[in-house]
Amino acid sequence: MKRTATIALFLLLSVATFAQRQKVTVSKDGAMMINGEVVAYIEREGCKLLSPTCQFFITDENDKMLITVTQQGFTDKTQTSREFPNGTPVAYLVFSFKGFDRVGEIDSPFTMKEETIGRLIAQWHLLKDRKLDPEAVEQFITANGRKFSEKERLQSQPPAIQIINQQ
Repeated sequence: MKRTATIALFLLLSVATFAQRQKVTVSKDGAMMINGEVVAYIEREGCKLLSPTCQFFITDENDKMLITVTQQGFTDKTQTSREFPNGTPVAYLVFSFKGFDRVGEIDSPFTMKEETIGRLIAQWHLLKDRKLDPEAVEQFITANGRKFSEKERLQSQPPAIQIINQQ
């Protein structure tokens, strides 16, 4: 048992160390580089203060869409506070992948820049050889699912009405 736990801890630390070593940069022309190698291109639409939209489009060198990242938000009515008595605002990112009919949702970082999205893509190893890595995409979708949009959907449903027959 101890040996298994030790191996698991070692693997976790190795993955964390590897993820930290990945240097992600985005050039002025939108080239997304991981450790100096161009892996894709990223373009941002919106994402400015008071902008109604915030989307990132990740393409390959032939301008073929690989990933679309959209920032969404809702008010979580289950989390109230003095500042937010009607619910706390929640922002999240929806990752859509070419060739996949499901999406994955994660917490939205505070800063919405190309480098931020690039780091998330590198962290989840979503690209391999300048293409989507289907296994990594499946893992991302399975791990994250639609947790935010599902919570929003459940909160916006009208309460169920029970009819009790008293005969």
